[in-house]
Amino acid sequence: MDTRDVTTWFDAYLDLFVALGRGDRDDVEAILDFYGVPMLLSAPGASGWLHEPDQVIGVVRGQVQGLRHVGFDRTVVEDAATVLLNDSCARHEGRFLRLAGDASVIADFRASYLVADGPAGPRCAALVVG
Repeated sequence: MDTRDVTTWFDAYLDLFVALGRGDRDDVEAILDFYGVPMLLSAPGASGWLHEPDQVIGVVRGQVQGLRHVGFDRTVVEDAATVLLNDSCARHEGRFLRLAGDASVIADFRASYLVADGPAGPRCAALVVG
């Protein structure tokens, strides 16, 4: 795994997430091509492990429904950086702006993705939102 691999993985993941959030796609289970199981999810005030694929899909489905409700259109990534931790694990992080169709900001946050390479390819093992 190198930084180009992680960037390629992240770009494909973000394309899927944006398409789901905008309503261009409805196959939320496709997120399992990018998220590992189990997966650690941490946000201000709460952290937890998602141990089953249905839990991961449920969390993403909730996010997607919320984004569609507020008119989500796209995500702008700022200050993205990838740090290789070893030959099979990296941290990809940045600032994320979620925008509505009128370009108003829906959300502005920082997030770090711990990406681990495994038999099925790279997967997010942990997502930490600040």
